[in-house]
Amino acid sequence: MRRGAACIVALAALLPTPAAAQCGGFLEDPCPLDAPRWVGEFTTLSANALIGGLTAGILQELRGASFAPAFVRGALGGAGVYAGKRIAAERFSGAGLIGRQVAAVGSSVVRNASDDVPALDRLILPVGPVRLYVTRSTGAVRPRIDALALGWTIYGVLEDEIDFDWSESLSAGAPVFVTRGKVIDRHHDGQTTGLAESGIVIVAGVPAFGAAHRRRVLAHERVHIIQGDHIFTTWTDPLEDLVLPRLPGGNTFDRFADIGISTSVLSLLVPLIPKYDDRPWEMESTFLAR
Repeated sequence: MRRGAACIVALAALLPTPAAAQCGGFLEDPCPLDAPRWVGEFTTLSANALIGGLTAGILQELRGASFAPAFVRGALGGAGVYAGKRIAAERFSGAGLIGRQVAAVGSSVVRNASDDVPALDRLILPVGPVRLYVTRSTGAVRPRIDALALGWTIYGVLEDEIDFDWSESLSAGAPVFVTRGKVIDRHHDGQTTGLAESGIVIVAGVPAFGAAHRRRVLAHERVHIIQGDHIFTTWTDPLEDLVLPRLPGGNTFDRFADIGISTSVLSLLVPLIPKYDDRPWEMESTFLAR
């Protein structure tokens, strides 16, 4: 029970959610932090490693296996997730794509540790609204559509007030859309200049905000995309594997697609921390992107 409670607390630190790229007002610079940069990096690395370790260790213990070996393997995978986020927050072209794949390998290591299979035997690699399920021992590669990500991508293409950005999408490894001179209205959460929602990114195309602000927003949202990937691979995908076969037509659906419910379901926790700047997943994205 103690380990379960610890896992819930640690997991909550990085839950993905539709997220605004701001700290206070949406044009403000990232919040100043008094601690040295290395302290923030070490804390972020430790949090990701702890979440990966607890996820794998507890799931193995629930299956009657040993906690410690799975914890160590999961922690190594969590460190890989941190490395992917660190890369994705950088400013070079392709940073998001590379970082997303590095983090996906880390998440796969956590998942494999949870299922007690070799660390790199199975890889789940997200590419836009599609995931590639790779089994290295057999050489099999199985593509599956992320249903919610595909739905949001279609919405973005059809929506008159936003445009698809090919260049930023290739760089991010996820669909990126830009508004036409407007900020984004989050209704109950107010306005923002960036949003990550079920595998896509929307940024405000307001030239007056400046190029530096836009680069920071994109970096911030790319980290949120990876947070969502990690929760899917380690938590909601196993849940889908458990539930879908019990539903009519579930096996057929599961052969070709994932529901991709991680962001939508976990965003229900947002009311528990109403203020953006108090949410640990926002702190991580803001820190890495500043």
